[in-house]
Amino acid sequence: MLHTYKYAAQSQLLQEPRAKLILATADTGGERYPYFFEGRVLQPRLIADLLTAVHIIVGTRFYTPPGMNGRPMTLSDPVVTSGGGVLRFEGFSSCCGAYIRADMLPESYDGEVTGKGTTNIDFNSPMRAALDKVRDAGGLALAVGSNEFTIRSASGQATERKVELPNRWLRGMVEVQSQQAGMKRRFEVSGVDALRLFRGLPKSRTSRLSLWIARGPSGLYSTTRPVERGVRVMDTTRLRVLETLLPHCESLSAYADDAQQASAWVLDFGVARLTLSLTAEPWRGFSGEGQALSAMMQADDSAVSAVLTRVRAQLQWQAALDVNVLAREMNVATHVVSDALRIIGASGLAGYDVLGGHYFHRVLPFDLSMLEDLHPRLKDAKSILLGEGVKVLRQRPFEAEVKSGDIPHHVREVDHELRCTCAWFAKHQGERGPCKHVLAAATLRHATR
Repeated sequence: MLHTYKYAAQSQLLQEPRAKLILATADTGGERYPYFFEGRVLQPRLIADLLTAVHIIVGTRFYTPPGMNGRPMTLSDPVVTSGGGVLRFEGFSSCCGAYIRADMLPESYDGEVTGKGTTNIDFNSPMRAALDKVRDAGGLALAVGSNEFTIRSASGQATERKVELPNRWLRGMVEVQSQQAGMKRRFEVSGVDALRLFRGLPKSRTSRLSLWIARGPSGLYSTTRPVERGVRVMDTTRLRVLETLLPHCESLSAYADDAQQASAWVLDFGVARLTLSLTAEPWRGFSGEGQALSAMMQADDSAVSAVLTRVRAQLQWQAALDVNVLAREMNVATHVVSDALRIIGASGLAGYDVLGGHYFHRVLPFDLSMLEDLHPRLKDAKSILLGEGVKVLRQRPFEAEVKSGDIPHHVREVDHELRCTCAWFAKHQGERGPCKHVLAAATLRHATR
């Protein structure tokens, strides 16, 4: 299934009288031509490079499944969010194994953000070619969703372009923020120090070789052995988009979760940031992960639902959602707000800024009511609970019998984690989120505490 968006015009970079980048947006919120921003970019070449990096990742497939050789690659257009004075451009590679987001902070432009919302932008090849020619001396004005810009054909009619965004982007968007929220910073180095390592990384694809990148006394280094406070990555060609940007950034920060199932690489330019998140293996897309499923199951709990309603009422397209401030305003504990934001993020209503360590409000330009239907494990777990297929055998340590059809499975608590006897769990060992039996058992366990 695909979402089709229509653009009233093509995005273009006009050169006369001064350079002006016009990004056409899709109609996703009821307005005919959503209008977000118009102003002057203070560092034209830097912003052009960041937008080019987004274009490169979105237009690249790093892994081709068997049977797809020779098929045309569909180019998907990035999502842009405007809120709290920050413009964010984000998207996935065609294989969904790489996620990229460029954040334009208020210090990067002189202009006015006139709208709040999320939509798609037309990111075409001619625009990328024009971005390559941008120079600081020539300046650059940026208009996102300009409602008066049109392109006319020889017959005088405005052009219209259609693009299709795959539903796996919706799954990927909620998964990547769940992954990032569980990451810890492993190291931070200057851009120049990072460049020395990047220039020495394999230039050919290393999809079967795990490399660990870590910081030592002499700077960054790579090894094939696990390293404490290191970051595991396969296929280092996915990191290549950062190489040309490293000399211009203030720092490179690397993040990873405890299980090293995903990583995030953040370039900080002071006035802007670029975040690149990668799955541990190139053949694993964020859309196939299941880290957000547990949070999505909790959303149906009546007690949790009441808190979620109050937290949602506080969402006003903030660039940073401060847990402590929200907790004070709502007069509830901070951990309650933290849990609510995690669930809200898994519902597609918030993204995560791993460098700042906070969520930001945005509503994805998809039909969010489809989210549950896109997760078979989620649907199956709810069916198991509806059919009273979970029988709790004991609470501490937790143990339950879960029936899926006529087949019983046992869910047991081992080292504070729930494990299942099913074949799916035996294959993935929880690395791709919980199985449907663990989801059902954990939900009932939470409800009966």
